[in-house]
Amino acid sequence: MRCVGYRQAWEHLDGAYDAGVLRDRGVYATRQLAKRQLTWLRAMDEPTVFDCLAPDLGRQVAEHLARRGIE
Repeated sequence: MRCVGYRQAWEHLDGAYDAGVLRDRGVYATRQLAKRQLTWLRAMDEPTVFDCLAPDLGRQVAEHLARRGIE
């Protein structure tokens, strides 16, 4: 129920608006979420950044978590 676009899709299926409005509202909801995420990330003291395209991403994240004592 709290996924981005879920509420908008449900309203569309209920006939509240057409597919074009659904797309616009979904894009708007996605942008709002991205803005909240960026605000949250900026508040972090020392964020750790990983390259999501790195072939060994899983290993990098696992090692980072192990160093921090998180499993």
